[in-house]
Amino acid sequence: MNESTPEEQAVVDDLALALRAKDDVDPRHREAAQAAFAWRTIDEELMELTYDSLETASAVRSAGLDEPRTVSFSSSIGSLELEIDGERVMGHVLPGGTVTVVMTNVVGQRLESPSDEDGVFELVGSLPGPVRFTIEGTGTTQWLTF
Repeated sequence: MNESTPEEQAVVDDLALALRAKDDVDPRHREAAQAAFAWRTIDEELMELTYDSLETASAVRSAGLDEPRTVSFSSSIGSLELEIDGERVMGHVLPGGTVTVVMTNVVGQRLESPSDEDGVFELVGSLPGPVRFTIEGTGTTQWLTF
């Protein structure tokens, strides 16, 4: 058997210590690393909120009947129109075309849906906390709470 030199053994000991330490990452450091990773798409265009039915006073409302919330975002590349009704989000991406629409919350949970050739899509489900929508090739919306 080939015995290692003290220098080689020191390297092996350092490697073993490093491998054990990888599981001991402070959760705050892990969260900071994930947040920094999110900045990799900072160059994507941020879509601006252009309409929110919650900010528009409705002249007539049926007693006890909640209407779906409508929200619109736009950028120089395109726009996104949403109708939010409970755990169902119906949407339309303009210009039309088949794209993937992703709804993500602040902890990275996500729901996604492909749009049809007209840019229409549906997301079913909910995510806790504020969410944003990302449309491939178009951009990312501001954070939205519903």
